[in-house]
Amino acid sequence: MSAARSGISALRKIKGFTPRLPQRLKGGTVEKWVKYWQMVVKDYKEVFVDVIKESREKPVKAAFYISFLSGLAYAFRTNPDKKDFLDNLQFYLNESALLSDKIRNPEVDAHYTYMKECFDLQLVRRISLGIGSFLWIDNYSNDCGLFKTSCSYLKPQFLTFHNRIVDVGCFGQWWAIREKLKDFDINPEEWKEESPAEKKE
Repeated sequence: MSAARSGISALRKIKGFTPRLPQRLKGGTVEKWVKYWQMVVKDYKEVFVDVIKESREKPVKAAFYISFLSGLAYAFRTNPDKKDFLDNLQFYLNESALLSDKIRNPEVDAHYTYMKECFDLQLVRRISLGIGSFLWIDNYSNDCGLFKTSCSYLKPQFLTFHNRIVDVGCFGQWWAIREKLKDFDINPEEWKEESPAEKKE
């Protein structure tokens, strides 16, 4: 509360402060510029005072807005990039190299191998929304100079674009690769019982 009161007191002092301009500067661009910024400070002062008053009257609502804005700020700060995805991918490749083919999950293994090949071919693209990101797969590398890479009819289409998205990232995580990482050492085929015909063979 003391901080809020100090802020209001400072704004009151700013409101009462009027810079004195030399006579030669009055009526010109400088005076208009000064008046403009005085109006801006006045507007922000009124908004700040209103926010403080409303937060005192409705503390639950104020707490909700503060939490929401804090969440947005955290999401913006922890928006993952391609380097974060590559770190997760490399972690999997290192871990899977220590396991037998019989133990590794073939579906997860195929997905990570596919992603590695896409990175090697420079096909992976990232779309950042500020608070989150998408990874998607393009048809060609940016370095490819063939005609079909610039033909609008052969570029990814909007209606089928969702099929190209391979991961969604927010709050410091790429969630699809993180989910697949949970089962990378579980092979569903490993413990299937053999049929009687297979046992005879």
